[in-house]
Amino acid sequence: MSKDSTPPQLHRMPWYPSSFYATTRTWPFIARAIYRELLDVQWDAGGLPAAQDALRALVGVTAKEWRTAWSFIRPKFQLSDDGLLRNARLEAHRADALMLHAKRKDGAAKTNAKRRGGTVVPLRPEGDSA
Repeated sequence: MSKDSTPPQLHRMPWYPSSFYATTRTWPFIARAIYRELLDVQWDAGGLPAAQDALRALVGVTAKEWRTAWSFIRPKFQLSDDGLLRNARLEAHRADALMLHAKRKDGAAKTNAKRRGGTVVPLRPEGDSA
């Protein structure tokens, strides 16, 4: 984690169209669109509210569109201990991205220390409190 204990902002989300479409190709278009929107919001926010009205408001769809889509989308999200919905596969991608972020940050610190002629002190990976 960064100095203020907030996770770093991850500006890029891995996207695998073939995997997405293999799973959703038979879905109605509105269900695919809402699912993608929810994945994007989860990436930025870290989780989604569990209430359907709050989810519907996040993506800005009508009640009819939501009813069409929700039965397809619901199985893709699990309720976490903190009360937020999360897609497990997206969270695995987040863990990989955080590990890569930590490696790059550590590499930058080493490079900068060498440029300054100083001692290289490796940074702990994000979330490592030991």
